Amino acid sequence: MSSILARCIGLAGEAPIALDKAATLLHREGGIRRCEARIALLDYLGLQREDLCEELGLSAGTIDKYWSRIYATTGQRGREAARAWVEQMLTQAVSDGTTTSDS
Repeated sequence: MSSILARCIGLAGEAPIALDKAATLLHREGGIRRCEARIALLDYLGLQREDLCEELGLSAGTIDKYWSRIYATTGQRGREAARAWVEQMLTQAVSDGTTTSDS
């Protein structure tokens, strides 16, 4: 498990990453829409499509449409590449000190 993922789910010994801040970071710095940022982040945290649909109140077709936009905007191809992109964005933010829950 990566240290960033551990911090997102509160298992690291360091301050956890505030999920709202992480989604905002992906939206602002990654150039994706806020709803797309939430999908990418929740997928990174391990939620499956059915879980995403339930958590966000969206249909599977809408989730798929958002994934198409995420891929087009970020230049990533596939979920593994998108997860690596999320991790890279969050790692950079952690090094900048912009994602901790107390900032």
